[in-house]
Amino acid sequence: MKKACFYWFSFLLLLLWMTSCRSSKPAVITEKTTEKITETVHDTIFKTEKDSSSYQALLDCINGKVVVKEVKNAAPGKHLSAPKVKIVDNKLDVDCEARAQELFASWKSKETLKDAVIEKPVFIENELTFLEELQIWTGRILFCLLILIVIFWIVKKQINAYRLKN
Repeated sequence: MKKACFYWFSFLLLLLWMTSCRSSKPAVITEKTTEKITETVHDTIFKTEKDSSSYQALLDCINGKVVVKEVKNAAPGKHLSAPKVKIVDNKLDVDCEARAQELFASWKSKETLKDAVIEKPVFIENELTFLEELQIWTGRILFCLLILIVIFWIVKKQINAYRLKN
């Protein structure tokens, strides 16, 4: 029995010696940077209004062929030049009107958001060691056990007193 107590005491002393002489770790400041890239596709439609131009002329027939005799009016439009008139083999070709035009455009835009989180260490002057924390928790557990034992002892005494009365 004496030998077993000596070994336990030596073991606890060794543990105490190993945990009591530790060096404190230096505080490290960490910086975390998060980058969020949002890519958005935009699109739009450009519309141009309908446009027309006009051409008025007098025609005449010479040697069995149609010929433009006199141009009365050649009005250009907003986006069109004056119409082009061609008479080839008694066929009349006139370019005079343009349909409404639509232009579809799309583009991408990238938005980059950078968040920097800097964690500053909290310096504690007298930080508790593992052994001190262990002693505190062991004391709390033993105190709770002591309270339970006292409650059990009081209840047992009350039950014995009740039995002796009856």
